[in-house]
Amino acid sequence: MLYANGFGATLTPVVSGSEMQSGSLNPLPAVSIGGNPATVQFAGLISPGLFQFNVVVPASTPAGDNALSATYGNLATQSGVLVTVGP
Repeated sequence: MLYANGFGATLTPVVSGSEMQSGSLNPLPAVSIGGNPATVQFAGLISPGLFQFNVVVPASTPAGDNALSATYGNLATQSGVLVTVGP
């Protein structure tokens, strides 16, 4: 699971002022780990401003710190983000 913010509108409209928010992104964002495309099984809003991505780490990803990136529409996450992959 990865968590992020700022990915925009979801299929279910956000209710202004509500403490509970939900909705999925469509299409799913593209995520890569260590330069390898990862499979995104779910991407959606789980609370106000917080998105959860359920991602399968590619089998070819080496153990250790790997670059993580996500793109959605014409926008991409900042560079320099790392995720540690265990053996």
